[in-house]
Amino acid sequence: MSESFPLQQSANEDRGAKQLLLTRFAVRLLNSIPGLRSTSLSDRLLVAVHGSMWTVAGYGMSQVLKLVSTLVLARLLLDPKAFGLMALVNVFLGGLEVITDIGLGMDIVQHPRGEEPLFLDTAFFFQLLRSVLLSLIAVALAVPFASFYHQPEVRWLAIAGSLSIAIRGFSSMSVWVLTRRVRLGKIAGINVVGDAAGLVVSIVWALLSPTAWALVGGRIATALAYVVASHLLSDRLPRLCWDTKAARDILMFGSGLFLSSATYFFSSETDRLIVGKFATVAELGCFSLALSMSYPPLGIMQRIISNVFFPMISNAAREHPAVAARQFRKFRLVFLIASSVIAAGYICLSNLVVHFVLRPQYAATAWMLQLLGFRSALELFGSAASSMLFAVGLTRYAAIGNAAKLLFIALGLTVAFSRFGLKEAIWVLALSPFVYYAAMLWGLRKNVRFVFWTELLTLVGFVAITAVILVAYHLVSS
Repeated sequence: MSESFPLQQSANEDRGAKQLLLTRFAVRLLNSIPGLRSTSLSDRLLVAVHGSMWTVAGYGMSQVLKLVSTLVLARLLLDPKAFGLMALVNVFLGGLEVITDIGLGMDIVQHPRGEEPLFLDTAFFFQLLRSVLLSLIAVALAVPFASFYHQPEVRWLAIAGSLSIAIRGFSSMSVWVLTRRVRLGKIAGINVVGDAAGLVVSIVWALLSPTAWALVGGRIATALAYVVASHLLSDRLPRLCWDTKAARDILMFGSGLFLSSATYFFSSETDRLIVGKFATVAELGCFSLALSMSYPPLGIMQRIISNVFFPMISNAAREHPAVAARQFRKFRLVFLIASSVIAAGYICLSNLVVHFVLRPQYAATAWMLQLLGFRSALELFGSAASSMLFAVGLTRYAAIGNAAKLLFIALGLTVAFSRFGLKEAIWVLALSPFVYYAAMLWGLRKNVRFVFWTELLTLVGFVAITAVILVAYHLVSS
């Protein structure tokens, strides 16, 4: 026993040295980008790079697991109808979760009392109460939802899937405390464990019974594994406590985010709600598959924004606007490059990937993936601006942007389906992020002028790069 501590200390030092080497390598990469050549190994950058590496590694592994599961199920076991039914279930359950979101996690990250046990236990009370009520509401609404889409199978799939909402309500607040501290390695592990459990259950279930129930089983298994892992990594068990001041602060923060969350759901999920009504279940299955394939790069970058950029820019904004402006310029250039690469990849490679990976009955997924992948690039491009507004406590512009985007999508899809067809409807979805982004620009101009011109110049650059990509693709394909 006397030698165990020196050995453990040596192991920790080795891990620290390896992390420092990786960080120095990342800094060299950043220095190769114009505009970031003055980047030095500061404490803030050390946190940002470590956080980004863990976010990319953990979320990337989760997305690999999900993609492997989806492709195996689509290639060998399930037909498009199963994915179409599950798409309806997911939009139903996901909608209930999003429109009642009061931002507990974001509040813990940004609140001065975010690590106090009493504040965390009060947040846990809200989380558990919300999840149980939501699962009961889901059971009550499953029948009318299934009747609206004339899909009786959706009723029981949704009722069973609602169990995942109740299960997640028991997860530990430690996940958000770790996010607050930008210690993302353990969070990555929690997500990977959950996704791996869902993958195994879905594939085994589909081998025994190749129906949409395999996907519901995977959803429940993912939630259960996530909750167990979150408690294993916590240093204390949560309690159901009530602190009046903490509750008031949580509700005040959540009241502004509530409207934003509700409008976000309808603006982002109107596509599946309306496509599911007017398209066939098989077309909805291809559409859902294209959505799944278009999301991973966006998801990785959004995790970096929420888990690294948002905590750091929030802290910088509290200290001094000039510090926040410098950090924003550097992050903004990285996100411009990332969104441009994502746009180019989906525009140029979607047809090739779908042709080699999926069966002929999924052929429509190719052109859908092109447009939805481009939409992901647009959404990523606008994420930095919205995060900057959240960092200074402004949530109303997100609500305005989501409401405008919702109106654009609802009117656009109605006209597209009534006068044209599915392809024109997907074009409406592809261009919809521009409407949301306009509200973000308005918010920056009125309230965060020290980063507005940086944002505007970046927009000009993104438009120019996208134009070059489209012209090059047209010339090559013709």
